[in-house]
Amino acid sequence: MSTPQIQLRSVLVHARAPDERRESVTLAQAAEVSFEEYLPVRSVPHRVGQAHTPSWHYSTTTNRMIECESYLERVWMTLLDFDLDVVAYSAQPMLLEGADQDGVFKAFPDLFVRRTDGRGTLVEVKNPAKLEHPRVRQAAARVAACAAAAGWSYRLLGAPDPQLAGNVLHLAGFRRPVAGVAQYRGALLAAAVRPIRFGELAAAMADEAVARAVIQHLCWTRQLRVDLSRPLEDTSLVQAAG
Repeated sequence: MSTPQIQLRSVLVHARAPDERRESVTLAQAAEVSFEEYLPVRSVPHRVGQAHTPSWHYSTTTNRMIECESYLERVWMTLLDFDLDVVAYSAQPMLLEGADQDGVFKAFPDLFVRRTDGRGTLVEVKNPAKLEHPRVRQAAARVAACAAAAGWSYRLLGAPDPQLAGNVLHLAGFRRPVAGVAQYRGALLAAAVRPIRFGELAAAMADEAVARAVIQHLCWTRQLRVDLSRPLEDTSLVQAAG
C-alpha cells in the first residue's frame, strides 16, 4: 500500500513544559524545543477490559519512571534504553493539531527521542496487525510530515526482532550495577580482552554466581560485546569493548 502524500496547511504543537507550563508553538519553532524533557500532554487511558496493558517503565537513559500505553511500547522503551545512540526520550510529549488536504487532524505521537548528534525523532508504536490499516497509515503519514517540517525523523514501529528483544529484556534485569563487587569489573574485562565463552568467563571468577550477574550488567552497558541476534547462552562469546 502506498504512503499518502500529505500537504500540511497549518499545524500547532501543544506541549507541557517541565515546569507544568502549557505551550503552543509552530513546527518551525518546535525544532528548538527540548521535547525529550517535557511532560505528557495526556494521561494514558485505563479501562476495564481494554486489550493493551498500560504500565510504568523505569528508564536508565532518563533515570525516571515513564508511563507507557502497552507492553509493546514498554519493550521499545527498553530497546531505546539499550541504544547507545539515544541520550533521552519522553512519552506522550505533544499534541499535533492541524490540517491538510483531507481536513483537520489531531495526533499524539507516542515518543520523542533525542540522539547523540542532537537529532530528534518522533516514534509511534502500533499493533503489528494494524500497520497496513488505511487509517493507521494516514495518521502515520501526517505525523511523519509534521516531523519532517520540524527537522525530525519519524519511525512507525510494530513488533521488534524477537531474539534481540528477548535478549535485551533479559539483560535489562541487570541494568543496575551490582553493589559491593567493583573488583569483578576489572577482572572480567581483563579476562575478556579476547573473545571468551560466557560460561568460561564466569567460572574463572571466585564467585561464579556474582560473576554472572556482573557480566550481564557489563553486556547491558556495552562494556562487554556479545552477539544478541542469537540466544544468550554459556557458549556465547563475549569480549571487552574497544
